[in-house]
Amino acid sequence: MKFLRKAIIILIFLFPISSSFASTVTLVDRQIFDDGGQAFQNGILFNPDGTKMFVSTSASTGNAAIDFIYEYNLSTPFDISTKTYAGDDERCDLDVGSGQYGLNPSNVGDMAFSSDGLKIFILNRGTNGSNDDRLYRYDLTIAYDVSTCAFVKDVDPDTDALAGTSFGGRPDKKKYHVQGVEINPDGTKIFLVFNDVNGEGDGVKEYNLSTPYDIATMSLVTSAGIHLSEGAEGFNPDAIFIGLNGKRLFVTDHDKFTVTQYTLHNLYDTSSFTKDGSVSIQDLTSDNNRQTRALGFSKSGFKMFVSDDEGDDEIFEFNLVCPFNLFGGKCDSIAEDKDRMGMAEAQIELANRTVKLSTNSALNRLKWIRRNKDKQNLSNQNIKLNFSNNLLSSLKELPISSFKKISSSENSNNNKNYFYWSEGSISLGRVGETSLSSMKKAKTEALTFGFDKFTDDYSLKGLAFRFGDDNVDVGSSGSRLDSNTYNITYYSTSPVQDDTKLIDKIFGIGKIRSNLLTIVDGERITADRTGNQIYGTVKLKDEFIKGKLTLIPSGQFDFAHTILKGYQESGNAGIIVNDQHVRTRNFRAAIAAVEDLSKKNYSFKRHGKIEYIAELDRSSNFKYTYVNDKSVKFNDTLHTGALHNLNAEVGVDIIFPEHYSIFIIYERNQAFETGHTDNLYVALGYLPHKDTEIAFTINGSENLMSEFEIKKDINGFDLIFNLNDDLTRFGDAREAYIELNKVF
Repeated sequence: MKFLRKAIIILIFLFPISSSFASTVTLVDRQIFDDGGQAFQNGILFNPDGTKMFVSTSASTGNAAIDFIYEYNLSTPFDISTKTYAGDDERCDLDVGSGQYGLNPSNVGDMAFSSDGLKIFILNRGTNGSNDDRLYRYDLTIAYDVSTCAFVKDVDPDTDALAGTSFGGRPDKKKYHVQGVEINPDGTKIFLVFNDVNGEGDGVKEYNLSTPYDIATMSLVTSAGIHLSEGAEGFNPDAIFIGLNGKRLFVTDHDKFTVTQYTLHNLYDTSSFTKDGSVSIQDLTSDNNRQTRALGFSKSGFKMFVSDDEGDDEIFEFNLVCPFNLFGGKCDSIAEDKDRMGMAEAQIELANRTVKLSTNSALNRLKWIRRNKDKQNLSNQNIKLNFSNNLLSSLKELPISSFKKISSSENSNNNKNYFYWSEGSISLGRVGETSLSSMKKAKTEALTFGFDKFTDDYSLKGLAFRFGDDNVDVGSSGSRLDSNTYNITYYSTSPVQDDTKLIDKIFGIGKIRSNLLTIVDGERITADRTGNQIYGTVKLKDEFIKGKLTLIPSGQFDFAHTILKGYQESGNAGIIVNDQHVRTRNFRAAIAAVEDLSKKNYSFKRHGKIEYIAELDRSSNFKYTYVNDKSVKFNDTLHTGALHNLNAEVGVDIIFPEHYSIFIIYERNQAFETGHTDNLYVALGYLPHKDTEIAFTINGSENLMSEFEIKKDINGFDLIFNLNDDLTRFGDAREAYIELNKVF
């Protein structure tokens, strides 16, 4: 009870709401795009990371045609104020190698990229009574490098098969012209916007492509389409954009200078939809002399770009409060953004990973104890603690101070009262991209210090103190989760019936401190989050000894509960997250083996394990609102990991006669269909010897500095290993060095 009581003492120290009809669009910037000498900006596209912007233009200067796709470099992603014209050598000349009908120099229209950036679809806008409507495909040899463009084919959307009679049954299909184009990610659907000069056939038409991205295989979907003339958006629709993974459709109106938003009831399906409303770009820019043409959005949908072909031929940049949405009360879940979902999942995985690794450290220690039943070589260091920090000085009477009781020159039975150990671990993990979440790469480095004591010949109790540095890269845009974890774990083992049937018990608490960095359309969104943990494990095992081989079947049950505190992100695209509960229940069944291959001069044991793990509780509710639109509260259920998992490990124990020991384990955790984690454990042991000095010190008042030093006299040479660490700082505030000195 005294031991538990002392352990418990250690634990103690250780914008306004908007209505559904309110616009939530804010003007950020306006830029003139005239570096290439172009007249009208008819199409706007970006590469995925927002560092390149593409503008399709057409005009005529005398008899000289200007039909190009111009490229601009953005030093800040999706920030048009940082644009730099890439130069004439980096543009696509649309008049070179064009198709059967060629391009009208004054009517190059909207454009769209394929999902891999290797194909561009661009329009030639016909005029009243002409047959110049064309849809062109150009291929690029290098993704998103328009200077490598080459004409492939074109089609006439005014043919009987492609024009149809869906809007008013007009027999004269040549009295309207194509204005906008969009394509779905897999290239099986394409959408065209038409303007009817009579004001009867303005609309979005939907086409299927029997061969992906092959416009020669287009067929009109007669049961779909949006008749724009039924609303108040005007009679001159221009560009189209589909975002939110196929859920939101936007159309600009050239004459009324508006953007109209639709919500599609089925993804990339215009047969059923809801009109959310229109926003006036004139009102947002406070300029009535405007006419829209091009429309574009950033990758994550928090920025919208609209071009104007009157006056200075500007492109306007707007901020949105939530992805691909122009109206308050109509925000959608972050589930539509893979990096966002990846960051949310990474926090749950961090909680589970910390519990697992802390538990494994204690279990590894108990394995070592059972493999060295003679109770020799169970200590690794004689530690002294020097505290200048006031709080730490107050802990002198706690059991940790008993580290001072053992002299490095002693080798008496008192050495067996307490045994000391340390463990270093490196864990590398990867969770592949899913339909909802980006790929995640995790790296955890940890140091564990522990001490334990035998209560009888086979029963043992101990405490372990673990510090972990955990880093997760989410997606490819620079989003990261950087965390420090602190855990205290109590562990024990005792026989059930005899010395071969044992029960291991583990109980621990922990604290998590995390820094979140989410990159949304080039904007750095940051937040801090903390969490508290409690966890436990019960493990039953038996040993069957046959000569030098020991087989160890076992069953194990794990439980944990982590409370992650709420937080609010910075930035326009930020979210406010509520407290989150992460619960864990695991069942494990394993068979382990140990083979004793010791020689006369050293002890050598190799061991391995195969284990099945059923993760019975893998979901957590993620509750949040957007910072600038709190009218909708979200409650997303996040599922992480897999129900079925397989764990395999191999390792060796080596004990040398010079009082040194080493314990190494490589572990692979394979989650069925989701990913894997690789862990490497290295534990070093040492029985105190008079020629070796080992010290662990903690010093500081405002900054808490730790120093771990080993000094050994080897034939008159001093071999010194030193590790310094600032315990109050995140990141890499640490240094290590090795010295070999000789005094003559």
